[in-house]
Amino acid sequence: MSALLMFIFIFACEVAAQRSWIGWLRQKHVSQVQKAYGTHIDEEVKAKVPSMGGVVFLLIGSGMLISATLRRDVGGIVFWTYPLLSAMVGLTDDLLKFRRGSSEGLRSKQKFVLQTVTTALWFVLLALHGKIPALWGSFSIGQWVWPIAFFFAVGVQNSVNVTDGLDGLAAGGAAITFAALIYLSPEPYHGAVAGIALSLGFLWHNCHPAQVFMGDAGAHFLAGLMASCAFMGTGVLVLIPAAAGFGIEMISVVIQLIAIYGWGKRVFKMSPIHHHFQLLGWTEDMIVVRFWLVHLLLAVILAGAAVALVGV
Repeated sequence: MSALLMFIFIFACEVAAQRSWIGWLRQKHVSQVQKAYGTHIDEEVKAKVPSMGGVVFLLIGSGMLISATLRRDVGGIVFWTYPLLSAMVGLTDDLLKFRRGSSEGLRSKQKFVLQTVTTALWFVLLALHGKIPALWGSFSIGQWVWPIAFFFAVGVQNSVNVTDGLDGLAAGGAAITFAALIYLSPEPYHGAVAGIALSLGFLWHNCHPAQVFMGDAGAHFLAGLMASCAFMGTGVLVLIPAAAGFGIEMISVVIQLIAIYGWGKRVFKMSPIHHHFQLLGWTEDMIVVRFWLVHLLLAVILAGAAVALVGV
């Protein structure tokens, strides 16, 4: 299947399947419980919006895995395994929240342990497949890459997850990341093309005012797919320019935590940083579009600098 046909097919499947999934979620009253320590902006509206929309990603990703299995494409099997493993961590968190009727699912340590186990399992599959990720292109450090790869694999999961807080914010950012990965990290499985199709197909229903929220399962799936594209393509460090916008969101959380626990002060009104701008009075659409623009500019600038230095 050509990249264009694959994009059209996955986009159409995502839009159609998501519409049906939203209807089922509404019947079952699977909505998002608002956090007690949140911004409390549009809380009543958002509390009625169905959550766990990212479950549709798992269905489509499973189809890709089954297709690779039927074709006996070992590389494709390894490629699609990590998004699904990552999504299982997020789905566990989503189901715990729904069961408890709470905004709290897995504890941070529990989630990190599950992320560690699933990532380690995938690294074993990569190694058995004979694939040791490079840092970037021909620049490789052999087995020493695994700790760095682990940092980026788990880091991108948490980065996409914390970004998923406003209508369309994470989905649009993911589309930009996958577009950058098509150029920076070409791989034979069209994973980045599928990522754009999934992100834009979800954005069809998730743009403001959102009809559905992604949930942890969807955020983890997209992040796992980003890692697969980078690690089985050009290399680990490709995620720096491609996912720069998500990195800013995660860094803002780290800065806030260090400031609070180290000095008892806040740098931002609230983290991640998109909530800071909400509390400054920026509208949701304004924050989202500006985040996309910053993400796009950073991807272009950092990618351009990297290509100039080391090539693709």
